[in-house]
Amino acid sequence: MSTSKRKSHRKHFKVESLKSRETVDKMLAEGYTYEDIVAAVAKNGESITAASLSRYHGSFERIAERITKTREQMKVLVEAVREQPNTDLAQVANELMMTGLIQRISTAEDEFDDLPLDKVGRLVASLERSGIMREKLKFEFDKGVSAAHAEYKSRVQDELKAHPELLLRMLEIIDNVQEELTTD
Repeated sequence: MSTSKRKSHRKHFKVESLKSRETVDKMLAEGYTYEDIVAAVAKNGESITAASLSRYHGSFERIAERITKTREQMKVLVEAVREQPNTDLAQVANELMMTGLIQRISTAEDEFDDLPLDKVGRLVASLERSGIMREKLKFEFDKGVSAAHAEYKSRVQDELKAHPELLLRMLEIIDNVQEELTTD
């Protein structure tokens, strides 16, 4: 299907145009039957069919399911950060985004022809570039830490020549700090 002939994926549910939409949403959330909701809408002077409610409710449930899934993913992310404070959040965010893209592609089935692959490709490339930039920044940071380590170690050695025990202890501390700063 050509791009100009594609229809929008946005569904326009009749419920969205009702003045009593909040009532419908509340009743759906509370588990009322479609017949009860149709009757409540009719009392407000509006009309809707059970089939329209069913389509809307299906969408409603998918959105709720996505929200629940996102919350679960965020809980896992928060736990990972708590357990490992040095976690690179940008990398985790990129991985979540890449997982979402892969999931979108893998579940596309009939929609695959409608996926804007050029946009997906640009997004994947952008994520890869940000990963490369993050690695480059980490490399530069580590290089700077190594240079500072060498300079500081040299100065400490010059200052503490007369105190060999203190010098050894200070050098050990300096090495430990460098290791902590450059370890993943």
